[in-house]
Amino acid sequence: MEKTVPAGSDIRLEGYGSENAALDHAFRIVDAALPPKARNRGQIVVCAASEIAPGEKRVVQDEQTGVSIGVFNVAGEFFAIKNVCPHLGAPLCLGSVHATHRPSPVFEFRPDLDGRVLRCPWHGWEFDIVTGKALYDANSRVATYPCAVNDLGDVVVSV
Repeated sequence: MEKTVPAGSDIRLEGYGSENAALDHAFRIVDAALPPKARNRGQIVVCAASEIAPGEKRVVQDEQTGVSIGVFNVAGEFFAIKNVCPHLGAPLCLGSVHATHRPSPVFEFRPDLDGRVLRCPWHGWEFDIVTGKALYDANSRVATYPCAVNDLGDVVVSV
């Protein structure tokens, strides 16, 4: 059975399983993804930006809608993501944040997305915090919300 590499891929599949083409495809999706535009129903002032250090998070609940949102500081930028895993409804933002690896030849590791990968605490499904895109499936994602620091230095999420 002949293995094929998607156009634009820089990996070679000799001696590797067929899952590498799928992984390469998943990374291209994450690389090209942009956060979706959210409806601007209101804003949540989370806390002072200085209260969430790089690599840290804060989970808040919108009192109007009851929606739980995790706010993450990824290398000095703030991102907000819905605190519900689309798989079985786990509190997604309680999961671990880490990096992942791009497909590569055996014994070669290509770390990427450092501090951007959120792993569900129940079943390990992984999502890019910046875009909400799933790393396991091209069509899955979790909701993200616009997030910024206002003139007072507070982190504000638009919901």
